[in-house]
Amino acid sequence: MAGVGLLLLLVAALLSWWLWSSRQVAEQRALADAVSAARLLEQRTLASMREVDLLLDDVAREAVRLPIDPPVEWSEPLGFETILMLRDKPERLPHVVVLSVLDAHGRIAYSTSAARGADFADLPIVARVLAQPKAQLYVSGAYQLRVSGREGVAFARPVFGPSGRLQAIVLAGVHIEAWLSHLHDLHLGASGLAYVADREQHLVAAKPLPNRQRIGRPLPDRQLQPSGLGEASQFFHDASGGRYLLVQRQLSDYPFSLGVALAEDDYLATWRQSAWVAALGLLFLIVFGSLLLLLLWRGGRQARALSQSEARLSLQEQRMRRMVEASPCALGLLDFSTDHIRYLNPDMADLVGRPVSELAGQPMASLFAQPEDWAACRAALREAGTVREREYALHTSGGTLRWVDLSATLLAGNGGGDDVLVSMMDVTQRVAREHRLSHEAGTDALTGLANRRRFLEQGGEMFELAHRHQRPLALLMIDLDHFKQVNDLYGHGIGDEVLVRMARLLDATLRTGDLAVRLGGEEFVALLPETDLTHALEAAERLREAVENAPLMLADSRLLAFTVSIGVAALRDEHAELHNLLAQADAALYRAKHAGRNRVTS
Repeated sequence: MAGVGLLLLLVAALLSWWLWSSRQVAEQRALADAVSAARLLEQRTLASMREVDLLLDDVAREAVRLPIDPPVEWSEPLGFETILMLRDKPERLPHVVVLSVLDAHGRIAYSTSAARGADFADLPIVARVLAQPKAQLYVSGAYQLRVSGREGVAFARPVFGPSGRLQAIVLAGVHIEAWLSHLHDLHLGASGLAYVADREQHLVAAKPLPNRQRIGRPLPDRQLQPSGLGEASQFFHDASGGRYLLVQRQLSDYPFSLGVALAEDDYLATWRQSAWVAALGLLFLIVFGSLLLLLLWRGGRQARALSQSEARLSLQEQRMRRMVEASPCALGLLDFSTDHIRYLNPDMADLVGRPVSELAGQPMASLFAQPEDWAACRAALREAGTVREREYALHTSGGTLRWVDLSATLLAGNGGGDDVLVSMMDVTQRVAREHRLSHEAGTDALTGLANRRRFLEQGGEMFELAHRHQRPLALLMIDLDHFKQVNDLYGHGIGDEVLVRMARLLDATLRTGDLAVRLGGEEFVALLPETDLTHALEAAERLREAVENAPLMLADSRLLAFTVSIGVAALRDEHAELHNLLAQADAALYRAKHAGRNRVTS
């Protein structure tokens, strides 16, 4: 009877451990999803802010050359090309609804939307710049933009003259849709939420957003408690008592914070169903065991007690096997000394598309696309006794890859041998979605070239590598000559074909290791590693000739010839960052334009 009682306790302990472990897995998976969503939101927000920052920086450099006080008329020749540039730049960023240059008193000198001479000195962000002008980016909270009448955020950058005194202020208004667009495809479950807030913890954007009047108001006051799950995550309860797992991040360089919260009712729903099944199973085992103990106590015969115990053990083993086979996770049991699979449930066999009978007895490393991945996992198991939520690629019978989150626990066995309990969760769709989003975020949709975001990331890495190892690096700044006339005369459809033709010529002319980028509009960049100024000029001239000799054939068989102007710059010691090299190439391009276009200048 004592043996049966101990077995009941063991089963209860195993079920309790399984419930606790599966809850930990569910919570850790929810934390990983929240962290992944927060990182994705952070990357998107940072990319948008940097694009706005770079736009302001571009306009600020142009504004130095403009007469600000008194402002000139739009029709005057002085500064005409620069003013056209000011009008065209926001087209690259559709959420920038107004771009203005203010004089040193806060009055409009040039603007894409606001009236010239309008006084913006009472605008809080402009007042901050006028009160304490510094060479930095100023950012407002969310408010109703004066020009469009819709909610947005203002960005400002002061411009200083040669004497160091404030000469002008570049001001941009960005719609709230710039942030809402980053939130719409985040996977937060049925009741999850995400938000972006300013430095004062006032709401900028949220998902869901039932009422736009909440924009600009303080975030709800929540009582936060540490979750104990890692990643500085916290728990809080909403007004209805529902508990949420919250991951918050503070954006570097910009006064914004963000948060992603997943509802406990969402990420623990499957576990709670399993817990009810386990509880009923445990209750059944307790009742059955109690009846068995009563029969043994009443019978008083050791032979009957032994027979009943063996029958009960067999029944429990069958039930445990059925529980493992019915588990929503792919489970397997390994011999740690040989790494061979001792037992696996059908879900684990389905992951790799092979029958259970074929996998039993096979080495675990044979399932992995990279066998060294299992070697690293085994080393971690030997050191810590457990691994949690590690992402690996498995071979399938069809030759494709299946991505899984793998957790494993080292179990002490009888006779000195150890077993490993392995559980896997299929995350192939999530990995594919993350890879697709990452690729799309760095590619220009029209030309297929790298976009500004990938240029800042990959180009920054190429710049740092060349700068650190003192290797040559060159940059070509390329602009299509008279592209606005092409759009005006032939339409934007032909203009798009010209841009695509330009991208193909770039691909055909540049080397495999070079980075071709469409910055926006008709501006392109080529970053050439291991290339000094002399060879960069030769490469630029080859590209210029290739463009000049490759007109576009129109539908009526006419040939549309177009040319490019190219500014060339090579890495020097005084170039501390990529934007310094870009600014030098931009200045060379400016000289090429003013020298007559269709030429290369360094």
